[in-house]
Amino acid sequence: MSQFSQQDIKSNKIKFQDITDAFNSYWQTRDPMAKGSGYKPFKRWENYWKSYVNQDGYLPSKAFLWQTLQDKNQMSSARSTKAVSNWQPMGPFSHTNTGSWSSGQGRVNVLVVDPNNPNTYYVGAPAGGIWKSTDAGQTWTPLSDQLGQIGVSGIAVDYNNSNTIYIATGDDDAGDTYSIGVWKSTDGGITWNATGLDPNNSPDSLTDLHINPTNSNMLWVASAD
Repeated sequence: MSQFSQQDIKSNKIKFQDITDAFNSYWQTRDPMAKGSGYKPFKRWENYWKSYVNQDGYLPSKAFLWQTLQDKNQMSSARSTKAVSNWQPMGPFSHTNTGSWSSGQGRVNVLVVDPNNPNTYYVGAPAGGIWKSTDAGQTWTPLSDQLGQIGVSGIAVDYNNSNTIYIATGDDDAGDTYSIGVWKSTDGGITWNATGLDPNNSPDSLTDLHINPTNSNMLWVASAD
C-alpha cells in the first residue's frame, strides 16, 4: 500500500479499483487475521465507499459531495412549494375497523378506466373478482360472482368496443386464488367465456394484461410462474 500516498488517495488521483487491487496484492503473502493488522478497517472502508465510485472509477471529492447535498436540499425545497395533490377516497365505506387492522377492507390488485368512458372504472380483487363502476367510483357492481374462480389481477378493455373486456384471473401477489386463465366478456361483463388460455393450460399466477394499442386482437399477459 505504500505506493499510494494518503494525499493522493484523499485528492482522488487514484482510482478506487487501483487502491483495492493494491490492497489485495499486499495481503496475498500476509495473514489478514492478525490482530491489529488493519485488514478489517480497510474492508469496512471499501464496503462503504464502493457505492460512491463515479463512472470514471474515482471516489467523489468532498466538494462534489457537498454540492450534491446542496442540490438535494434545493430539490426538496422546490418540491415543497408545489401544489398539494388532492386525493379523494372512492369507497366503499361499509366496513368497520374492529381492531388493530382494518378488518373487512380487502386488497385491490388492479384498476382500469374504460378508454372510451372516463366515468367507468373496473377493479380486480385477489379473491373478490372484478367490479364495475359507471359513476366514477361512487357505486360498484360485481361482475364475476358466477365464475369458478374470482381472483382477478389483470383487466383490459377493448378501445374499439367497451363491451369487450378481458380479465387475467387469480391473485398475483399473495396467491390467495389460483389462475384459471384469461376470460373474455363481450357484453360489458355480464357473462364470461374462456379464451385459449384456460383452466387446463394456464399458469397458477397471471399478472398484467394488456391489449395492443394498434391491434385489439393481440393481447399480452404476464405470468409470475
